[in-house]
Amino acid sequence: MVRPWNEWLIVWGYDIAQPPPDVDDELATRIVHQLVGDDTIPVTIRSTSLWGNNRMYATSYRSGRVFCAGDAVHRHPPSNGLGSNTSIQDAYNLAWKLAYVLKGKAGARLLDSYDAERAPVGKQIVLRANKSIEEFGAILQALGFDDTSDPETMQARIADRVDNTPEAARKREALRKALELKDYEFNAHGVELGQRYASAAVVPDGTPEPAYTRDPELYYHPTTWPGARLPHVWLGKRDGRTISTHDLAGHGRFCLLTGISGTAWADAAAVVADKLGIDVAAHVIGPAREYQDLYEDWARAREVGEDGCVLVRPDMHVAWRANGMADDPAAELLDVMSRVLALPI
Repeated sequence: MVRPWNEWLIVWGYDIAQPPPDVDDELATRIVHQLVGDDTIPVTIRSTSLWGNNRMYATSYRSGRVFCAGDAVHRHPPSNGLGSNTSIQDAYNLAWKLAYVLKGKAGARLLDSYDAERAPVGKQIVLRANKSIEEFGAILQALGFDDTSDPETMQARIADRVDNTPEAARKREALRKALELKDYEFNAHGVELGQRYASAAVVPDGTPEPAYTRDPELYYHPTTWPGARLPHVWLGKRDGRTISTHDLAGHGRFCLLTGISGTAWADAAAVVADKLGIDVAAHVIGPAREYQDLYEDWARAREVGEDGCVLVRPDMHVAWRANGMADDPAAELLDVMSRVLALPI
């Protein structure tokens, strides 16, 4: 549906073993009438286009001074709705790195991390979108459409699924399982949000990667493990409003989140920011502070001690974290930031 009840987008498949059809207004109108089952409905064709599914992903997103993003490096069917989302993520990942390098705030090697971080994501979403198309076949098979295209036969096989027979029961069970597969197409939050980057722009904290407790494609697993996306948590402000951890981060700057016992990390962030000439927003989260963890949601999500910290990159991915207080937090943070930004240590 494009506009409610009077303008529609119809996707219709043709036999790829045959030459591509010439879809003129007459054929398009006939297709519409066949799909809705009523040839008396007046139809106005706005436009037609012919396209084929793609299964293409680039293994490299950079060649010298040329950086590619979006559909130039990952082409796939519209299944899962991953195209625009992934293209925006590509740009979000690259933009801050280009800005830092061009302003002299980071070394040129930082740009190498774009390819290392985003190419695996592009491959994953291309394979996922194509898999979703393949999984649609299970529905056709469950309904008994895999060996016929005759409308009357198809209608009869749809109707007989309601019978009180062993065969109809098997059909209903097969259809239920086939429809469950579409959950991966419409609700695959792990594919959309679960990227865990591995590159020189992420500093490991010495802990193993958290295990996935549920299907990693279907479910998003929030974690502050370095390389992962900063988890969203609602915090309370002094003025009574709520604010997301995502709103504290981003905006073209680094962000450091810590607790009251980790105040020295916030102080260290100011020292390092001044030394490197960058902007680091440091926030101490706790009672009577500007941002309060009213329901202890951040305490559960941060995965580090109150005297630890979580360092977030401008693209909302965790650059590094410390489980507790360091002997010299400024020196520790300077070392980490220098490594993330590909600066001399």
